[in-house]
Order: sequence, then structure tokens, then C-alpha cells
Amino acid sequence: MGGGDDISRSTPIAVSSGGVDPSRDSDLARRLETRLAHTERLGNLGWARWGIGDGDADWSDQLYVIHRMDPADGPLDLERYRTIVHRDDLPVFDDAMAVLEEEDGPHEFEFRIRAGGAARLIVARAETIRDAAGSLVEVHAVLQDITDWRRTADQLAVVSQRLEEESQLTARLQDIILPVQDEPFTVPGLRVATRYDPAETAPLGGDWFQAIRMDNDEALLAVGDVAGHGLAAASAMAKLRHAITGLAFAHHEPDQILVALNRLLRRMRPDVLATAVVAHYRSTDRVLTWCHAGHPPMLLVRGDGVERLHHPGVLLGVFEDVEYTCASIRLEPDDLLLMFTDGLIERPGRDLFEGLDALSATITQTVRAAPRDRLSAIMNGLVPSNTSDDTCILVARVTPNTLEVS
Repeated sequence: MGGGDDISRSTPIAVSSGGVDPSRDSDLARRLETRLAHTERLGNLGWARWGIGDGDADWSDQLYVIHRMDPADGPLDLERYRTIVHRDDLPVFDDAMAVLEEEDGPHEFEFRIRAGGAARLIVARAETIRDAAGSLVEVHAVLQDITDWRRTADQLAVVSQRLEEESQLTARLQDIILPVQDEPFTVPGLRVATRYDPAETAPLGGDWFQAIRMDNDEALLAVGDVAGHGLAAASAMAKLRHAITGLAFAHHEPDQILVALNRLLRRMRPDVLATAVVAHYRSTDRVLTWCHAGHPPMLLVRGDGVERLHHPGVLLGVFEDVEYTCASIRLEPDDLLLMFTDGLIERPGRDLFEGLDALSATITQTVRAAPRDRLSAIMNGLVPSNTSDDTCILVARVTPNTLEVS
């Protein structure tokens, strides 16, 4: 025991002409006894010595506390101790005693006792003392009351199971709201890959993406981020994502779509803010037209260069009446377009522009290392910089011609 070792190393032994100072030795013993008592109390454990066949027994003070007994009544010998063992646990207790008859130990076993009108769970660690003939003469044991510890552990297990079930339900709900295809898919003129990384602390988030085939030669791409996490953010996200699908098939332009989304958010969730970028792609002439609402810029990867495509616009949900304007660019075959939410670039202590610079450098290194399959290389190589925020990533490669479908 640590306290005893410290004393034995640090306490001087006073020697007089008559030998060891008995008062110093007695003081050491008292200090050791006090520390042992504190250890037993803090660990809710005590020791017992039981004689075999002679009814002899000796208990430490804490064992009386554990068994709700008066020390004046003295310890229970093994025969009487068996009478307070819970009847359902008598087979366990008897089997343990039988093992101790045959083997020296130490052995550990659990059983319940009746103490103070309530059941208490005891874990015992016991070993044996034998005479010269090998016959069992004493059992020495440390008994610990683990009732409260086990109750807490069981409660934690129940809570852990409930949290696991809730986590699984949340993941299924997130997948229903924002289904992610495992493999790249095709929309007119583009090969598209998507990914969603939930936040570590909140699996249900407000980030979303959409990639829609509008007709034979047009597609709509969008990525957005509803502020916050949890069911409220996911609910608002689902409303925006479903709305954009209907607006796209009604052949609205990106600026008109953002105006409609802003109006929807102001009417249905005036307490919520969101960002989004919406892009319309026409494969016949490879023209991309896009519009931003407070969202991080898209990145255009051409060769091994990276260009930011940004067109400022106010966040969704800030003002009642908002106008947005679009920008356009002609894409080239094998260009890559990267759309993402801020979880990919933001982290504590780093601003947006530093995050964009770091992302651009990562993309450049990635496409140089894997020039033949840049779409998969970029998608697999991007790592969110802030695991406390969810992240959506959409990467689209311009196919060499409008007939490519794989």
C-alpha cells in the first residue's frame, strides 16, 4: 500500500543505547492503521479472517459498516455468514467455498447479502491458509460492497444503449432527408460525386446538396447550409432542398430560385439563417450560371490550377425582400467544379481565406498526383477541417461530350 511504503522509507528509526525507540514504532503503527482505515472507507471494503471448523472469525471495522452490523455483536463465522447470503446466490457462495477447499487461490466471486433490510452486492477476493498436512485451516478475504458502483454502471449501460439507438435513428433520418449516392452519377454534361460528413457532436445537421437533371441538356447543382444542428436545422434544410427541386423543374434561373428560397425561409422559419450557392449548367455550350447567398465560393479546377468562382449575395433569411444577381462562365472538358459547405475549410483560429488557400493547395497536389481520375482523387482526399460542424461536398467533372454517361 502506497501510504505504508512512504512511511517505511521516510520515517527515521531512533536508536538509543537500548535499541529501537518503542514510542516511534508505536506511532508508525498507528499511522498505518489510520491510513488502512481510510482506504477501506473510501473503497467501501474490509477484510475478514475465518477459521475453519472452530467458529473463529475476525473482521475489520469497515466490514461491520458494509453489513450494517454493530461491532459490539462481533463478527459472523462462515456458518452464520452463509445465513445472510441471498438465497438465489447460495449456489455461487457454496461453489466458491468448495473451490477454496481444493485450491489455494486467490479466487474472486460475487454474491448478494441481506444487510439492513436491503440486498447488497459483494465481490470477494479470498485465499487460504493450510496446515503442514495441507488441510484448510483459515480463509482470508477482502470483501467490497459494489452495489452503488454496479447500479451506476447498469444505468450508464442503459443510457449508452439508448444513445446508440438514437444515433442509429438519427443516421437513418439524415439519410432519408439527404440521401447520398455511394458512386458518382451522371447529369447532362457532368459526372457528379457527393459526400456528407456529419458533425461528431451532432449527427443531424443542416448542410445539404442537390444535383438535378432538368432535361436532356440542362442540370442544376446546389449546396447549402442551414445555421445550427439538430432536428430544427435538419427540418429547415429539408424544406429548402425539396423546394429547390420544384423550382428547378419550373425552369427558374438561379437568382429566382434564391429569391424564392429566401421568401420561403422568412415565411416558415423566420428565426433561421442559411447560405446557398445555386448553379445552372447547360451542356450544349458548357455555360455555367450561378448565384450565391452568403455561401463560400465554388472552386474551378482547370488543369492543376484552382480558381475561385464567387458572386456576392446576402444570406437567406436576413431580409424580407432580396434581389440576387448571377454570373456565368464557359467550362472546358475535364474541368472540375467543387461546391462545399464551410465545415470543409473553417476551423478555430483560421479565417475563411486561409481555409480556401489551404483547400486550393490540397486540390493542386491531389490532381497532380492522380491526373487520370481526378474526380475520385479529390472526393477521397478532402478532409473536413472542423469535425464539430457537418460538411457537404459536391464535385462535378465536365464530360468531354454530352453523350458520355459513365
